[in-house]
Amino acid sequence: MQRISWCASLICAKRRRYSTLKVTKINISNFKRISEVEISLSKVNYLVGGNNSGKSSVLQAIHMAASCAKLSLERKEQVLPESELRYSPTSEFTLLGHHAPYENKATGSRGRIEFTGEANDDTVASYRVEIYKGRNYGSVGVDRSGTYPGFGAEICDPKSMFSVFVPGISGIPHREEHKNYASVFLKAAGGEANLVFRNIIRILKESDKIPEVENILEDIIGPCEIGIKHDAERDLFVDVEFSQAGGKSVPIDLTGTGILQLVQIVAYVCLFEPKFLLVDEPDNHLHPSRQALLAKTFDKLSELYGSTIVVTTHSRHLVAAASATAKIVWMKDGKIESDECKDLASVLMDIGALDQLDSQGADCIICTEDKGKKALEKCVDGLGLSERVKVISYNGINNAASSIAIKAMVELYNNNPIIIIHRDRDFMTDGEVSVWGSEYINRDMVVFSPPLCDIESYHCTPNHVSAVYEMDAAEGEQLVQAEIDRSAEEFRNKFRKKRQEANQKFWKDGGSPNTNDLWPENEGANIERAYGKKLLSNLNDRLSNQPGGRRNLEAHVSQDLMSLLKDCLHDAGFFNVEHDEHAR
Repeated sequence: MQRISWCASLICAKRRRYSTLKVTKINISNFKRISEVEISLSKVNYLVGGNNSGKSSVLQAIHMAASCAKLSLERKEQVLPESELRYSPTSEFTLLGHHAPYENKATGSRGRIEFTGEANDDTVASYRVEIYKGRNYGSVGVDRSGTYPGFGAEICDPKSMFSVFVPGISGIPHREEHKNYASVFLKAAGGEANLVFRNIIRILKESDKIPEVENILEDIIGPCEIGIKHDAERDLFVDVEFSQAGGKSVPIDLTGTGILQLVQIVAYVCLFEPKFLLVDEPDNHLHPSRQALLAKTFDKLSELYGSTIVVTTHSRHLVAAASATAKIVWMKDGKIESDECKDLASVLMDIGALDQLDSQGADCIICTEDKGKKALEKCVDGLGLSERVKVISYNGINNAASSIAIKAMVELYNNNPIIIIHRDRDFMTDGEVSVWGSEYINRDMVVFSPPLCDIESYHCTPNHVSAVYEMDAAEGEQLVQAEIDRSAEEFRNKFRKKRQEANQKFWKDGGSPNTNDLWPENEGANIERAYGKKLLSNLNDRLSNQPGGRRNLEAHVSQDLMSLLKDCLHDAGFFNVEHDEHAR
């Protein structure tokens, strides 16, 4: 109860200091990898995509715009010496232009970053920062303009930190001299808060905020204690120690990378209470369990301090652990590929099988529903292609967001592998399969939907049963058909239900094929009309009395399915791809 009331009182206290304006959208033009992009924001946002997709450019643009605007207001000057910029991602400012180096003319190459938000009275507010080459050598021009009184003042307030930028793995120095608050503030404003981390902890102690940091961390990693050893009159260096769950205290730089990063991020937000926390690829070298803790940390900080948090990441673990309200944005070539976060998050949670491709590579990736993974892997092994073809599983590959996610993830790999999307046929017609797969086909993927109802059906064919139980082909044919006849009415009902689902999905305006034409009433059931999942279970039970006992039909590769997969690979041009052993 005490911890609940602590959190509640902290939230209330922070909310009293929250801005009357909240930024809901960022527009960035002509900055590094970005030509033009508009990003709608939630409280916690994850930018994902391949290398050079523009993720880091977003963070750098936000931080640089705020930094330049603040310095311009403080100096009351429109043109600033480049050498005095508090933050710049490059030593040559003009080269930040996407189209061309920044120029000194209104119609020339300029970087533009616009913050759009809402006031408490629902008024839409915006504040634009333009950066360009100053007339004199080594100078930077800054134009500031806004549409709502006070919005720009909040961004440029010299007494507060609009954004804190945490680039990459932010290691800390082994030793750190005492610095005053102004020096610490300037280092943090320049994206180098990690270099004054111990001083940040010292200032938090002097402000009686260490318990605040410890309480937030306790919600994430359990009880912990931060100790500071520093006497301003005697000590040149600041020493900080850390302990967990009553354990031994150790110097802060000897804690694990994951814990150190969590403490850093929480400390920065507790001290500076920024409007924006910008974190660049915090997942590097972190164990998956620590990445999940990071997601929890971001949610907690946003709740307590009202900060808008923007994180770039390559990690499926971090995105999978994101809260339901987090926004996930896929970026490619400086543009938004998709921001349908819920479907995308479910794909990313299942992307784990792609981890092996980072080291082993693949010429082809087969994406399938979970039930089909083992059967397809057996086919790949049977074809002797396990080194070149990888099978990964997804839940519900059925929408545009999934196709975008798969394509974007595959583009992380240099060899541009062939992508095959497998799904059960479920009694769909060829035309319906083509409509279902259009989102994938339009992105140069291949749809593989074998003609039987589902992948289990291929472990029920007479050929497969005869091979597994080493029986005569005619005997296998008779046995399978007898089991199909026993469940014929159940299979017909399943067929009708699946056709009803297909008609609702693909024929909303009418014109669907007549179900009775597809399976006339006067015709019996056969393997093409059987529901494989049910038939497989029945066959395994029926065959348990065979000589030698029961043999799991799914444990053996289906020759029929393997032949169909080989044909699909051939049609996709897989066998035209040269296999370089040295590239694996």
